[in-house]
Amino acid sequence: MDLILECGRRAPNAWNHQTFEFIAVTNRPLLDRLADLTARYLGGEREEHNFFGAPLVVFITDLRENPMRLADAGCAMENMFLAAQSLNLGSVWINQFSTISDKLEVIRLLEEMGVTADRVIASVGAFGYPAAGPREKELISKVRYIK
Repeated sequence: MDLILECGRRAPNAWNHQTFEFIAVTNRPLLDRLADLTARYLGGEREEHNFFGAPLVVFITDLRENPMRLADAGCAMENMFLAAQSLNLGSVWINQFSTISDKLEVIRLLEEMGVTADRVIASVGAFGYPAAGPREKELISKVRYIK
């Protein structure tokens, strides 16, 4: 867990301001409360919002005023995903909070987690042991060289 978070902290970011903060959550009752809220606001069954049962969920917050927060968080999350893969762990991007972070109940729970009003959730990732082994990814994106 520490190695994954350290890789995220070392990610490139705009102007090297390092305004992001990482909240590593392993507390299952807290994750359950977050899953309940996402199910309430996004619909579907609670099990669809349980972070895939991962034992570690990392929330990356950044300053609301940082126009580069999504790019910065994307770099940090990718570093953490690559670190997880190198450790034979699974990881998945969670996008549930992008549309519900303005809901009062969500704001209150995020405040309990230490997310202050000047910060927003920029990215969320879940980490754990995958149910199935790693699969070879079919690469369909193209690469063009211009010489």
